[in-house]
Amino acid sequence: MRNLLAAISTSLILIAVSAPVSAASLQVSPVSVEVPAPGAVSAVTLKNPSENSLKAQIRVFKWSLVNGEEHLEPTADVVASPPMATLPPKADYTVRIVRLIKQPATTEETYRLVVDEIPDTTQKSGVVVKMAFRYSIPVFFTPATKTEATLDWSVARQNGKLYVSATNTGSRRVRLAGLKLSDGKGKSVVISKGLAGYVLARSSKSWVAPDTVASAGTPLLVQADGDQGPINAQTILKDAH
Repeated sequence: MRNLLAAISTSLILIAVSAPVSAASLQVSPVSVEVPAPGAVSAVTLKNPSENSLKAQIRVFKWSLVNGEEHLEPTADVVASPPMATLPPKADYTVRIVRLIKQPATTEETYRLVVDEIPDTTQKSGVVVKMAFRYSIPVFFTPATKTEATLDWSVARQNGKLYVSATNTGSRRVRLAGLKLSDGKGKSVVISKGLAGYVLARSSKSWVAPDTVASAGTPLLVQADGDQGPINAQTILKDAH
């Protein structure tokens, strides 16, 4: 399944290698979908601003964190309708996201909507680089009751690498950006300048950080921008055995 995740995480696919470049034009909005219970249906809009028609494949995958890493797997609980679409030039197209489970969500359910542009290989006007875009959009089905995230942070050195881990014991995901680690003595390392990813509900996620910390027992400060506000968490470096 890791190969599947790697393929889906790729946002740009090269179809041929030469020049000039012909850019793909598929656009998708919104970039995140949240459906509160008892709702079971939402939608995204595919846009084709180009002068040519294009085709797209739309799939839904169950999204989880396994051993601190992203994991996607096929699912029949949520589907995209239709799973294939042809967009005329300058046209918009609505794709519905449908949760087929009859019971309302009692905990936050997480999926990824993957939209792939299918390149038209029948039109050849010289040798070009054709690029096809892939969008991976988070989809959340949330319970009717209020949900919150609770993060516990740890930093450990293992097999010569420094791992920063966050465990979310709450019932809501956390979106993190600007993740960094500092030792309180003016020395800090940036783990991610931009988006660092999500820590899903009742899951853990890990990042590898530059190992600039001297020894176990060193007090550390983890800082990040969360979607619910800034994060400043104190922890201590441990050596894992």
